Amino acid sequence: MSGRKDAKGRIHIVESLLGVLGVTEDKEIIEQTLYPSDPKQISAALYRQSTGEVTREVARTIEKLVQRGFDTFLFNSRALAKAVEDTYDLHVEVDSLSDASDFIRDNMEKLAVDTGFVEDVSRFYALSHEVSVLNTRRAIKSAQSERGAALTQVVLLLNELDKTLNVLSSKLREWHGLHFPELTHLVESHRTYAKIVSALADRTHMEIKDLHEIGLDDDLSKAIIESAHNSMGASLMSEDREQMKNLASLLLSLYSYREELEVHIISTTQEVAPNLSEVAGPVLAAKLIEKAGSLRKLAMMPSGTVQLLGAEKALFRAKKSGARPPKHGLIFQHPYVHSKPRKLRGRSARALAGKLAIAARADAFSGNFIADRLKRELSEKEGIRRKPSLK
Repeated sequence: MSGRKDAKGRIHIVESLLGVLGVTEDKEIIEQTLYPSDPKQISAALYRQSTGEVTREVARTIEKLVQRGFDTFLFNSRALAKAVEDTYDLHVEVDSLSDASDFIRDNMEKLAVDTGFVEDVSRFYALSHEVSVLNTRRAIKSAQSERGAALTQVVLLLNELDKTLNVLSSKLREWHGLHFPELTHLVESHRTYAKIVSALADRTHMEIKDLHEIGLDDDLSKAIIESAHNSMGASLMSEDREQMKNLASLLLSLYSYREELEVHIISTTQEVAPNLSEVAGPVLAAKLIEKAGSLRKLAMMPSGTVQLLGAEKALFRAKKSGARPPKHGLIFQHPYVHSKPRKLRGRSARALAGKLAIAARADAFSGNFIADRLKRELSEKEGIRRKPSLK
């Protein structure tokens, strides 16, 4: 470090593993504010600076350099440069490929020892490794958070797509029902109904081999053919037939897209929330995250709130009317709940919600995979309930 008085000029502000350094164009370090030699504090400071926060180390270094007469400050980070400009009303520039930064990076080990930041080079390498691990974890969490926000939008899209499919399928049944009303009672699946109309809209042209080609079993095919021969429906005009087939084909393409969307949701949820995905199932996990607003918000909810997510209207109605409150919301979709007799569903929903809350917290905060243990505990609790009492 130089003790001479410096003229006004340009100075590079270099953020390093050691701290924040003021480096001249001649690669001379004339001011420095070192971080505490604690990996967590170093990682946190570097992250905050990368987001444009003027940390204590940045502020002290800038203030010392201003006192020395420097009036132009060069930064690697555009966000930090803007923050310093706004805070101190100084002239700043961005130079992401400065020689000053290269100089500090190339001499980091020596500088760490010379400044007393660490006792020796081996300690510097150990500290550097710990900070790198923490930075990587932080980056992964940030990426997961961004993926979680995207997941919420995809789930909302899936919900809207389901509504659209239900509306259009109902309209197709009503329209085609004028021609073949018996078919709607024989075929429950909207997608199967659309397949039949897309391929064989006119009941008078239906043959059992055509229905087999669509994928219908023999019993259902025979029942459809028999009903077609005895149908009370009106005859079908060619113009109507083509439009019905077009609508049915559109529905089939939307059902195919829905499958693709669900696969995307499953893979994204398994990446963002592996514990919750394993315990709840990926689709239900995604719906819970969307309903809560984010994985972090879900993780901060008590298990009782998780249990009733998706049943808010029923809960409000119960409070208003004095009726019995709901026992479950979205988690009713889980087989652990819906497979139980009605009188046991409340207890099962409570137990499942507790495990889901723990799984969400593990995904949001610790990153540890504990889903196997949570599922085992649910199974063991189920076994205890079924065990007959000894009297």
